[in-house]
Amino acid sequence: MSSRRGFVAQLGRVASLGALGSLLVSTTVGAEQPASDELPPGDWDLSWLNQLKSATDRGVFDWSAMETPPEATPLDYAARYLDGCDAVYGNTASARAVLVIRHLAVAASLNDSAWNRYAIGEDAKVNDPATQRPALRNPFWGDASHDKDAPPSLQDVIGRGAIILVCNLALTHLASRLARAHGEDPAAVQKTLASALVPHAYLVPSGIWGLVRAQNAGCGLMRA
Repeated sequence: MSSRRGFVAQLGRVASLGALGSLLVSTTVGAEQPASDELPPGDWDLSWLNQLKSATDRGVFDWSAMETPPEATPLDYAARYLDGCDAVYGNTASARAVLVIRHLAVAASLNDSAWNRYAIGEDAKVNDPATQRPALRNPFWGDASHDKDAPPSLQDVIGRGAIILVCNLALTHLASRLARAHGEDPAAVQKTLASALVPHAYLVPSGIWGLVRAQNAGCGLMRA
């Protein structure tokens, strides 16, 4: 009798473990990450991920500090990376550089109109290299006709297919500060700044998220 009871008890434990195993398997499968083109878009434009799919080489560059224009180390690194790909594969190389503009450097992602309207040069303590006064234009954007020996600009790397990711968290902080200085509504300023990004720029929830997501999409990380 005791042997039968032991057998039944053991059978019950095996059945319980089997059910638990099924539960663990189904939970694990359900937690798998979807492919990049299946990610729920929400309010964020993730089309930049599709641009990375066809690239043979991918690099992401972290731009978190405001530097003295026109030079910016992340721009220089991105340009050198693309130069290297051209040297190895030829000018037909399918290489992509991703710049994540975040933290103190976020104003570098804004166009000339925003810099002029909100006196961003004065706020960021950035002088225009041409006038040596607080910049009323984005001094990192550059000029298409500038000297070929000048430091690479945002316009240069975007012209070579670079993708710009902009930290929404940092942009929100900047909007709040500019709103106080100009007596405007922070939400309205945030909306204006979000619509004043340089071409080929994508707003992401945070710069950290953008850095990690780009690496998950195959980009090697380069810090300045």
